[in-house]
Amino acid sequence: MTHARNAVLLFVCFLGLSLSADGETKIGFRQLTIVEPVAVQRGTAGEVTLRSNFTLDGTHAVFLDHPDIEMTFAETEPIEAPRRGRTSDGTPFRFHVTVPEETLPGVYEVRVATSQAVSSVSQLRVTDLPVVREDEKADNDTADAAQAVELPAAVCGRVGKSEDVDHYRITGTAGQSLTFNLFAQRVTDKVHSMYVGGGGQIYLMDGLLTLTGPNGQVIAQSDNTVGGDPILHAVLPEDGEYTIQVRDARYAGSGRYVYCLEISDRPYLDGTLPMAVQRGTTASVKLFGQRLGDAAVAQLAAADDEATGWHARRVPIAAGEANPVDILMSEHPQTVAAGDNLTLETAMPLALPAGVSGWFREPDQTHYYSFTATKGAYYLFEVNAHRRGLPLDSLIEIWNASGKRLAEADDLAHTKDSQLYWKAPDDGTFVVSVRDLHGRGGDRFLYHLRAEPSGPDFEIHGEYYYAHIAPGTTMLWFASLKRLNGFEGPVEMLVEGLPTGVSCVPAIIPSGVGHCTLILQAAADAPIGASLVTVSGRATIAGEDGQERQLVRRGRVTCEQQSSGGGQSKWPINTQLVGVTKPLDLLGVTASPSEITLAPGEQAEIDVSIVRKEGFTDAVTLAMSFDYFKNKLGQQLPPGVTVGKDSQLRLTGGKLAGKVVLEASESAVPVERLPISVLARVSITFSITTNYGSNPVFLTIPAKTETAQK
Repeated sequence: MTHARNAVLLFVCFLGLSLSADGETKIGFRQLTIVEPVAVQRGTAGEVTLRSNFTLDGTHAVFLDHPDIEMTFAETEPIEAPRRGRTSDGTPFRFHVTVPEETLPGVYEVRVATSQAVSSVSQLRVTDLPVVREDEKADNDTADAAQAVELPAAVCGRVGKSEDVDHYRITGTAGQSLTFNLFAQRVTDKVHSMYVGGGGQIYLMDGLLTLTGPNGQVIAQSDNTVGGDPILHAVLPEDGEYTIQVRDARYAGSGRYVYCLEISDRPYLDGTLPMAVQRGTTASVKLFGQRLGDAAVAQLAAADDEATGWHARRVPIAAGEANPVDILMSEHPQTVAAGDNLTLETAMPLALPAGVSGWFREPDQTHYYSFTATKGAYYLFEVNAHRRGLPLDSLIEIWNASGKRLAEADDLAHTKDSQLYWKAPDDGTFVVSVRDLHGRGGDRFLYHLRAEPSGPDFEIHGEYYYAHIAPGTTMLWFASLKRLNGFEGPVEMLVEGLPTGVSCVPAIIPSGVGHCTLILQAAADAPIGASLVTVSGRATIAGEDGQERQLVRRGRVTCEQQSSGGGQSKWPINTQLVGVTKPLDLLGVTASPSEITLAPGEQAEIDVSIVRKEGFTDAVTLAMSFDYFKNKLGQQLPPGVTVGKDSQLRLTGGKLAGKVVLEASESAVPVERLPISVLARVSITFSITTNYGSNPVFLTIPAKTETAQK
């Protein structure tokens, strides 16, 4: 099955494709597709190919979200990489990869910076096991032609075309217990375009594993264990040769349907109970998984200075080294559900703040927890399971003492995990419950519930996952602010880690406004270079004790995903990349005046001029928001301010000047020197544009009472 991808109303400076005077027919963000092989064993060095729909010539840096993995460009001669269709797997470019021994297995994001552009995201699996590549010159489409594999192994292949079925032959013994873990969706779900076709409905690979025995009979089959990726555990019934079959459940195929099939008899962990450890303590955890030996429990320690949050950890097991699992390092006390808290009347008491780990042993169970609340106070309840690779589709509900349901929360964006901010209506005892939406249970139905007092808070969202910017020019990122729990104050935006010569115009999202533009400027002498950056928001908030404290919230970033018919959707990623490049199609966008005071009910004009690269005559459209058809994916003007019909926004035939007319309604939200920028858009296709920004214009909207007094 494919992931559902929900659009968010945020957008980055989307650099698409543009004409070049130096020979390259299109310049834009590098649309990476797949890595082959898609896995590298930790403690080894090797060569992989990274495919791209546009050239990666001039690559000077590669970034991963694990700082110790090294990846360097290996090509020594230019390679043509003409623009290909959305279903192409791209042109291969060679890279050297070195993975330190201490690197934990995981799926890591890969980003590339060239002298002309930066890239979208590809993915690389780091594995414990020796990597074996599918022999694509041989035909392994039948069991009789299965490729022989020695265990343990991480088999890297691809379901390269429709109805492609891959077979691998292993030798096993009676009673041997094996795990077959297929990474397919998990190593491609952040790729810019995984559109395959099938009436516009087929995207990511929906893997299916089938194990057959020496006599050809099916022993076990698995589908959709972690998202659309199957994990198959099997105990072999006899000595002999076995065949594991890999295919898409719909018999779909694509050159981008790469996979890593890990086959091992090592211990395998699904999770632990509890799933969290308080800093400065040691917890005894129950183990869930396969081949764990006699030990049903292990000890997990968290240092006093351990970074809070979810971290992949090795759990010490006497039976051998198992795969890492996610463990929460928390500053709050942690406990485990008693198991008998299955009714409102038997609710387990919690003293907030606390974390509690639970396990639905049987179907149709609900776990109840009682807590004391204060009228008007805010509380946060959050379930983690789906994001940890577990199957629970959680639902949170709040009940009062008489059993009346007061609130509920289902899915967060991009996950089946649930989260609820709740304001207590009265003093007293209340109950929070957790259940699976579909009433399921079993060994893998573990969860962690975060339960704690909350207060004024906020979230920062955006798609600012890449930007390339030529010296002396400006690019824009758009961000959105979600205020929580009665918070109404301003939030200062921070961009950290920018390349040498690049700066961000200071920006504060004022009260009454829920979005802003982040104006990135490269100095005229900025050297070509790139770096990973982070976007966050900072606010000063008064606590219940009256003491002010600073809150910093890192931006929740999504990348753009291309779907059928030119559609766009979003998917969360970890990395944000900014690169300084060679000149692009527009060498400059200038807006004047740079200071505007616009009273409610009045208009103001911004004169705009552009400098085109020699030979570039395509139409340029001016705008103050990023619009995708009828959706505003990025906004910067305060509520009540719009672009007037007298604006001159279309610059055709080599035209170099236009104007933007801003109109403020009588109810326009007051702002003081809010930085905005004129967007200059070059359309490449009906769904892709190259966006440039002007110098900052500082907009002031005086309060209506101030205007009246004047």
